[in-house]
This record gives sequence, C-alpha cells and structure tokens, in this order.
Amino acid sequence: MNAVPTLTFWAPLVCLIAFLIVIAITYAYRNRGEGSYKEGTEQTEIFLSGEDAPEESVRHVRAHNMYWGFFEAMKRYYGPTVRAHSGIVNDYLIWLLGLTAVAAIALFVAGLF
Repeated sequence: MNAVPTLTFWAPLVCLIAFLIVIAITYAYRNRGEGSYKEGTEQTEIFLSGEDAPEESVRHVRAHNMYWGFFEAMKRYYGPTVRAHSGIVNDYLIWLLGLTAVAAIALFVAGLF
C-alpha cells in the first residue's frame, strides 16, 4: 500500500495559489498610494528639516572603502588570500579540479565512493 500522500500532489498548487494571493494583495496595497507624484519638482529634493541642501560635493562623505574597518581588522587573513588570487579564471578552474580530485580520492580511500 504505497499511496502517494495528497499533500505531495497539491503542495505546488497550494504554493502557487498562495503566491498569487500575495501578489494580488501587494498590487492592491501599492495602488492605494499617492498618485500626484511629479518628477522634477520640489517633491524630488532632499529634505533637511526645511534647510537648503548643500551641494553634492559638500554633503558627500568621502571614504576610501566603506568596509575599511572590517578589512583592517581581518588584515592578517585577507593579506595572504588576496595575494593568492590572480583573477584568472583558468587558475580557479585548476584549483576546483584539484580539490575535486583530492575529495574523490579521499572518498574512494574511505570506501564511500
């Protein structure tokens, strides 16, 4: 008696119906938004509590890299790994094939392959 459970057959349909219901609710909610938006007017200006926004060069926060603190903290790890990466796809494929061969040999020796 190997009957296929009903949920196995209906699960994709239930997920599809749930997805369509979520899409319909999202679309209906989106359509309730304000329709009077006009591009190129004051609506598109930056709001700074009623003050005039400074020029972009003044308000731009300069940084060499936004992950500078993370890289600085992990410098002992990233230094050797960055030097090991050449950026050439062939090198990465050779590493992939080599590691796959080592893993296959290990599985074969362990009797799992």
